[in-house]
Amino acid sequence: MNPNRRMRFSAVLALVSALLLLTAFSATSSAAPSRKKPTTVTVAYVPLPLFEPLFIAMHDGFFTRAGINVHLTVVPSGEDANVLAATNKVQVVLGGFSAGMFNSIHQGLNFQVVGSMAEEAPGTPANGLVVAKSLKSSGKVKNAGDLKGMKIAVDGGAGSAGAYLVAEALAPYHVTLRQVTLVNLTFGDMGSALKSGAVAAAYESTPFLGTVIASGDGDLLAGAPVGVAVTGVIYGGTFAHSPVAQPFFTALVKAAKLLQGSAANSKSNLEIVAKATGEKLSLLEAEPRNVFSPDLAPPTATLQNMQRVFLQAGNLDYKTLVPASKYVNSTFSRAAR
Repeated sequence: MNPNRRMRFSAVLALVSALLLLTAFSATSSAAPSRKKPTTVTVAYVPLPLFEPLFIAMHDGFFTRAGINVHLTVVPSGEDANVLAATNKVQVVLGGFSAGMFNSIHQGLNFQVVGSMAEEAPGTPANGLVVAKSLKSSGKVKNAGDLKGMKIAVDGGAGSAGAYLVAEALAPYHVTLRQVTLVNLTFGDMGSALKSGAVAAAYESTPFLGTVIASGDGDLLAGAPVGVAVTGVIYGGTFAHSPVAQPFFTALVKAAKLLQGSAANSKSNLEIVAKATGEKLSLLEAEPRNVFSPDLAPPTATLQNMQRVFLQAGNLDYKTLVPASKYVNSTFSRAAR
């Protein structure tokens, strides 16, 4: 071969080899997983066992694997945080539904109810209407209907989820919230109020419910309706349109599916809850088990009924029901199944 041609041929071979090496390097680089910075999602919550899926999802790394860094901020009640969600100061709220929430929706605040949390389980009540022992023993109060005209203690007052549960206990006896006086007391203060006669009845929650009954200060009149959830998941409107809104909810659902049946009260899971809430493990083990819908679907029927009860009680700033389509978003729970 001509020396000049040999040199040109060798140069071509070198160029081809270089191009092949560069192509291989590029392919390898593009195949390598990109390490995106996790998206921080601030969650306002009340530290209660009612929100067990959140604690399990965090402990088991479901959020981390979805590229989400969860930042928790404690609030006294979900109602306090709805405005924060609407203004994107927090992205997610886990708390109770209330008259204040409905008033905010009517005012046009930008948030959505996207899911449910703990439901009342069958068996031993976790929540219930308790009457003072003296009134029950004397025969003055035989059922919830006999509380007409009397004082009933409710944590959060007239517009709270507890007030709605009082209304549900009174409804079979055709007594409404307008026909009783609701007194705003914390769960911890209700037992002494029953004992002193400051209130005739109280709507208690676990573990205080069992304590009041065991002490002899009160008798159970009615447990909460089974299968009803009065707490849930609220998304700020801005967050609801973000790319991590679905992965966040899917992580909650993964946890909820691990909590079906007796698993919700397994020792390993309750240890996680105890650490997250500060509640003693022994107390958690003695409490009625939590029940969670496996897809955490928003409790639309309950929400509309709550709104109706609060309207009738005069706790809302408007007179006509807001359609569920204005504030309930089921797309996240459907997509997470």
